[in-house]
Order: sequence, then structure tokens, then C-alpha cells
Amino acid sequence: MTGPPPPIGFIHDYLRSDQPTGYELSYGFPMPPPPTAQSQPDDSDSDKTPTALSSTSSSSGDDYELDRSSATVEKNPFFGGLVGGCWQHCTIDGPFPTNMVRAGIDADGAVIFAGRAFHEGEMIPAKVIPSKNVAFICYGGEEILKEDFEVLRSGDFVWEFASNGVVPENAVKIGATVDGEPLYMGRALHCGTQTPGKVHSSHGCLYIPFDGAEVSTAEYEVLCLK
Repeated sequence: MTGPPPPIGFIHDYLRSDQPTGYELSYGFPMPPPPTAQSQPDDSDSDKTPTALSSTSSSSGDDYELDRSSATVEKNPFFGGLVGGCWQHCTIDGPFPTNMVRAGIDADGAVIFAGRAFHEGEMIPAKVIPSKNVAFICYGGEEILKEDFEVLRSGDFVWEFASNGVVPENAVKIGATVDGEPLYMGRALHCGTQTPGKVHSSHGCLYIPFDGAEVSTAEYEVLCLK
């Protein structure tokens, strides 16, 4: 399918005409309202210094507790019918929501958040760095800057260790290739960073966008539902 990507969200069946529901790529809408007292993304989180790969929780809403009884938070089949977890369209110019899902840390201490972007017929997991007004995906051996993308916000997630293209049963489907293969968000330690990217199961690895290139690694953590 050709043409520009959807201006906001991911339209069901946009990539493939034979997807029965498109649930794995659905858009979490409407968005939960912002908390009464907002704060900017916290760079002082305990996850600021990269450590060895391990299963660690990521509540994504560091500044407020998600109200699971609220009718304003959609029960989104993209997250297995669980309350919470939605996508918000952003650009590199911002503004960025305060309850994005944290995914890693850059070498200079900048916090990296989970995102995704449309590129060459695929929806690809992205690393979003609000403090630098950038978002990157990896594709075709390159690290590619995306000016329009989505950020993941809200929900209860955990990072679980995996390797060689394998993902846990509760892994979150972030996107898909043009052929319909699911793509998952993973992260790995690399050159003093903790960098998120895409788990491409048929390739047996995680790819991360780093220093202009697409870097592969066989061991990584995967974003999963808690």
C-alpha cells in the first residue's frame, strides 16, 4: 500500500488488507485525561544509570497512579483487553505527555521513552528522546530520524529478558513489517546506553538505532504486560 501514513494513530488494516481485526495495531483512543498536578518527565528516576539486563518493572506513569475504574481509560484489545496503555501522536517539536513509558537512558543521561513510527509500509518501534526533540527508528541498516511518531503512555509494563528473536507470551505488539510479521519493543545495553529498538523474531535478534546505524544483538529485554 502506498501513500502517506495516517496523520494520527494507526488505522486498522492500513498495512495489510487481510488482517481480520487489526487489534494488534489499534490506536488507544480516547486518551486518559492528564492528572491534576502535572510534572515533566523525571530524569532522576532510579533507572538513570544503565545496569545489567534484568526483568524490571516500568509503571510508565511515574507522576500518577492509573485509575483502573475510570471510564475515560479505554479497554484496548491491543493490550490484551487490559485497562490502560494508549498511543499519542507527537512531533519532534512536542509537546510531550508526562506519563510516557520509559524505555532506556542515553550515554549523556537523557531519558529515552517508548514510541513507534510509520516508515516504508511498516510500523516500527522507536526510541523517543524529548529532551533532545528527536525520535529514531532503525530500518535497512540505518538509524532514521522521524519527525512524526507516536508515544506509548499509561499502563503497567515489565521488561523481561529474552534472546535470539524469542519474545515472552505477554510481549506487547508494537508494530508490524510490511509482510505482517509482528514487531515488539526490546532494549539492550550498548556503548554505555540502554537503548530500545525492535525485536524482529524471524531475524533472531533485537535491532536498535544507534549512532546512525542499525545495530543487532542476540540478548535483550522485551516490553511486556505486567
